[in-house]
Amino acid sequence: MERYSKVGMQELDQRLSKIVEAARKQPVSVYRYGAPWVWIVSQDDWQGALKEVSSYIPQGHSLVLLRPQIDDLLDEHREVLQGLNASAQMLIAPQTAMHILLLQLLYSVPSEQQLYEQLNYNLLFRWFVGLDLNQKVWSFNVLSKDLATLLGDARAVRLIQKIIGEVFCGALLQMPEFSLNFALLHTWLARHATTSTASN
Repeated sequence: MERYSKVGMQELDQRLSKIVEAARKQPVSVYRYGAPWVWIVSQDDWQGALKEVSSYIPQGHSLVLLRPQIDDLLDEHREVLQGLNASAQMLIAPQTAMHILLLQLLYSVPSEQQLYEQLNYNLLFRWFVGLDLNQKVWSFNVLSKDLATLLGDARAVRLIQKIIGEVFCGALLQMPEFSLNFALLHTWLARHATTSTASN
């Protein structure tokens, strides 16, 4: 059952004051030439639509509870991330890109394309990376390039491993909402194994 009403342009002209009054109780969709044209909504409905993403996220969610620890570790390594940003000229802030990669690991998102789609419509993902409700997601090419930049840096990948090890591993059994993809993390680490060996 639709929780709004529909009116045509002719009816709108004839009954504007009554329709506006009705819109205080439920939104009204105005049709023009048989297609949706504009909405008439109350102030309360409009303000509700503009709520911040954070207002939709349960405060007891595991990701919310662990976020401070994640951000503390990222802040400790801020110089590494800022240096990487300066050299690679990333369009996505490195700390934000780290959040995106953590989401891919924690929820076993199988591909960058699906990760990109999740960032477009998943409110939890948008909140975690700092996107507002009406904020446009970066293009897929930008996302792919900047994530590759981070994954191409051994220090960034080791920082991801450190966050997973110190923040999540001890608590994963109590957090069934996560399905951590260890195989993907090992793949990322394996790319830098030879570099790490050579430097030793």
